Amino acid sequence: MQQTPIKRILSVICIAALLVCFTACKKAETPSDETADATSDTATPDTATPDTATPDTATLTSNAKRTTAAALSADTDWESLYYEYLRSLDSERFPQCALVYLNDDEVPELYLGTDERYDDQLLNVTDDGFFVTKCDFSFREASDFTYLEKQDKILIKQKVETISDDAVDKSTEESSAETTQKAQLYHYPPTKGDTEYYLKEYQFANDAPYTEISVSPGKTVHNVNEDLSSALKDYLDFDVEKAKSPDLIPINDMIDRLKGERKYPDLKVTGSDGDVASLVSTYKDLSGTATKYEETDIPVRYRIPQIELEGEEIAAINQEILDTFDEVIAQAEKADGKTISSPLYQEVDYTVSGRSGILSLAITATGFGGTDSPDRHFIYNIDIAAKKKIGNLCLLNSYGVDPQQVTTAFAEQVKSQFTAEAYDNALSDDLLDSLYHDTVAAFSPVEEHSRMCFDDNGNLTVVYRHAQLAGASYVEKALTLYL
Repeated sequence: MQQTPIKRILSVICIAALLVCFTACKKAETPSDETADATSDTATPDTATPDTATPDTATLTSNAKRTTAAALSADTDWESLYYEYLRSLDSERFPQCALVYLNDDEVPELYLGTDERYDDQLLNVTDDGFFVTKCDFSFREASDFTYLEKQDKILIKQKVETISDDAVDKSTEESSAETTQKAQLYHYPPTKGDTEYYLKEYQFANDAPYTEISVSPGKTVHNVNEDLSSALKDYLDFDVEKAKSPDLIPINDMIDRLKGERKYPDLKVTGSDGDVASLVSTYKDLSGTATKYEETDIPVRYRIPQIELEGEEIAAINQEILDTFDEVIAQAEKADGKTISSPLYQEVDYTVSGRSGILSLAITATGFGGTDSPDRHFIYNIDIAAKKKIGNLCLLNSYGVDPQQVTTAFAEQVKSQFTAEAYDNALSDDLLDSLYHDTVAAFSPVEEHSRMCFDDNGNLTVVYRHAQLAGASYVEKALTLYL
């Protein structure tokens, strides 16, 4: 299949992004005499001599460990989440998958393998659905993806590469082959601030190998007189012999398996219809004028809601709302009727809907346009009786809507956003098609970024990631689906 120009661009971006998308806890604390300016891409046995001082093992291994996220509840219905996601995928694009246990809990992650045209995927369940990491974990099938079970560590190890068939060993004046092998060690799921480890083993003729360990952020470099596997074990607490590879099976086999193992496939809220509007009050209603992007006298208004229910989860939601808009509230109150200078949003408003025991609160923050002031959408679906948030699956079940119906309707109706007219005839058909397919691929009714709620007429509004060419890969938008 021929790749479109944007696909070729995004493929390069994603491979580069793999080097930065997994981050780590803190910069390695290393004595200055163990820090080098050389990079792993340019150093060779002829140009970089291994450090004679052994790096502090405790320093490296302490940074190679971290506290994992809180374990998910044992009754988490991850089977339903993965089932709904998998049955919406193209089995030709993602023919194989595997359950892998990366975190220290009983909820597995889902690995989806594909061919060189697309990116592999790794899914981990969260409190709001699941999160998808999309990158080529096999580097176009030139490397292996392994992991240590329940230790949140992923190793991407490339094949041994001969970089010179006639390299000259300066000590013997003899010509011989020079080989290298690269590897990257990451934590999963990725957390902002995580450390990344890049390793490169050098082998010159029959000499003993040595390995360069580069630590990011900070770009500190350590050279150790060990081969790659030994360096991983001794300095980064990753025993290659104990590492596992994903046990891949056909995606259709996984779908059949998960279908029968779902814990709560029909989970729904049951209750009577009532005056849900009375369950939400306006905490602040502020208005005025603002200046933004050299424009003046722009009308602004901020209506900030609070949910009038008790319970810990409700209190946490109310606080989250206040924390989200505390800056615009402070700016408007400080202005005291005068012009507000460069606020984040032009308007913040909300709607309330619901039925059968569900309260849906949708907050829309309308920006001024541009990358520094986009629109934002916040949706909270509440089980009124339980006073707890519900997930998208529970919401859809409660309204009698099949998640696949949502997936199909989204793919059909979002197409209207990618016409030549929508882009002032500035993009080719191939680019528009690529943007459309990237947007559809990024949407799932059970993924944590896909927030949604029903209005009083039964129409479903979904918040989705709209693919774009410039700036960030996606921008957040809302679309009302007519099911």
